[in-house]
Amino acid sequence: MKKTDYWQESLDYLCNKDKKLAKIIEKNRDYTIINEKSALESLLGSIVSQQISVKAAASIWQKIVTTVGEITPSSVLEIGVENLRLCGLSNQKAQYFVNIAQHFQDHQIIDKSYWDNRDYADVYKELIQIKGVGPWTIDMFGMFYLDEKDIFPLKDLGIVRAIHQLYAKDDCKLNLEQMQKIGDNWRPYRTVASLFLWRSVDD
Repeated sequence: MKKTDYWQESLDYLCNKDKKLAKIIEKNRDYTIINEKSALESLLGSIVSQQISVKAAASIWQKIVTTVGEITPSSVLEIGVENLRLCGLSNQKAQYFVNIAQHFQDHQIIDKSYWDNRDYADVYKELIQIKGVGPWTIDMFGMFYLDEKDIFPLKDLGIVRAIHQLYAKDDCKLNLEQMQKIGDNWRPYRTVASLFLWRSVDD
């Protein structure tokens, strides 16, 4: 995550609100993620990453870039489903690629100005209509491309695992309501909290 104008403020706030999370933040103070992908690349990258390891996703993405070249709506549509499958995508994911590229082409989405000054709920409402784009994919787009500061992706297995490692007592499984309540303590910086939860799992 790039260090936005609220980055330091969010770290101070989270450390004061949650001592367990504070230990992870203090251990990883220099942690940053810089997203240089376009909106299209961000969405497609999330599709690749669904339900596979980070290493496998990186390998498939590199094959796609090598095959497609510059990632644009027209280049993805021109390559088509069959060639995308040869890069390692499932038939379903390859079709999702085409669906997303078609949406970008139909709406003439060229640069970031299309997304600027839009409410996140409005963006969500648009993207969820694309077949293959679900809540998790939109959460990733909101966090890493739109730089929304208060997204809590509870459908992410890494987040669930990290929460259980930090907050579950006696190996008792936490339910969704309990995890949401833990996350409420981090508002309005749940995106930043989630980044460090992922980091704790990586560690």
